[in-house]
Amino acid sequence: MDNEFRRDIKVTVPSEREKVMSYNKFIIQQQEPFILFINYVNKYINELREKGIISNFLEIRARIKSSNSALKNDQSKVVDDVFGMEFVCATEKEIEVVEKYIEKIVSTIKKKKHNKDNGYKALHCMYVPNDETVGRINSAQNQYDRDFFPVVEIQYKTIAVDYEANYGSASHEKYKKTDMEEIQRLYNSGKLIQGIYIPYMWVSDINSDKMRELTSEEAIKKMYPSLNIQGRQNIEGR
Repeated sequence: MDNEFRRDIKVTVPSEREKVMSYNKFIIQQQEPFILFINYVNKYINELREKGIISNFLEIRARIKSSNSALKNDQSKVVDDVFGMEFVCATEKEIEVVEKYIEKIVSTIKKKKHNKDNGYKALHCMYVPNDETVGRINSAQNQYDRDFFPVVEIQYKTIAVDYEANYGSASHEKYKKTDMEEIQRLYNSGKLIQGIYIPYMWVSDINSDKMRELTSEEAIKKMYPSLNIQGRQNIEGR
């Protein structure tokens, strides 16, 4: 009887196209509040610089994860790290200072310290802007309900760890075992597209309240430092 009952149940599994469409809708709903938040953080950090609380070496980066990368995750993790920021600090001590000040403008959901054998050492935290921060952002902008502000993963790491994460043993290309030949083929054929394979990315500007959005080429090079970015030009010039 139980087996017959199970055969009658029809489970609808969304197609890849439906998953991508659903993901893109999620991004559209929350990308503008996210951009408002990262600009608010950039301005806040610049104010701390002016007060001499943190160094000019600190760099902030932000990204919205590409659909190809996000949808590879376990479904329970998909929305956890779609919207992310990195604080690349001069020293471990500066990380402690920056974290203390960031936690004055956000509500903490969870924290996790990484200390991997490959040299990657960082603090990953999940935050949402607190009510006071949302109110300040909204005071000069369109009104957004707090639910429109996404959960943001913020990673704190030193310059040395960041170097390893980009070029050393902890690099994205190595720990993800990226097929760089396939990535190169996608790039050469013009298919390595932001939003699908490459995240949208921003970097802090010490002279501006707004984060600077990276161009497609800059984002590609950031993701894959060993990629031959002249490859497509060489093919097109033949």
